[in-house]
Amino acid sequence: MKTFFKQFFRIKDTPHKIAAGAAAGIFLGVLPGPGLTASLLVASIFRINRLAAIAGALETNHWTTIFMFPLAATAGCFMLGGNRISLIDQFNQIYSLGFKLLFSKEILLDIMLPLSAGFVVVSGAIALFCYILTFSLIKIHRKTVAV
Repeated sequence: MKTFFKQFFRIKDTPHKIAAGAAAGIFLGVLPGPGLTASLLVASIFRINRLAAIAGALETNHWTTIFMFPLAATAGCFMLGGNRISLIDQFNQIYSLGFKLLFSKEILLDIMLPLSAGFVVVSGAIALFCYILTFSLIKIHRKTVAV
């Protein structure tokens, strides 16, 4: 993590653009699916730092999804109602069947909606925390270097 933040001190851009790029990359890196390409696209569209977005996405690659899954299930069930353990068990049963039933109404509404909502909330919270932390560290670092 120390190396991760050291990279941002060397980027020549505003602290907001660097922190926003990192947060966008982290947000899309934690979500299952989008990752690196989406973070580069989002950074280009919103004119935030692309290098920081790529670094954020690479730091939170798809392996973090495994660790975020129970937290996302808990958040999704809290927001939309339901039982976290039951949701995870249903997901595991459907996952083992493959894509046969993926687009059925029950799976989309009962399993994928709570999980997706949970992942968005968890990813957003982590990205917000990282934005604040990165922005603060860059501002502090630039003040100490300038003095």
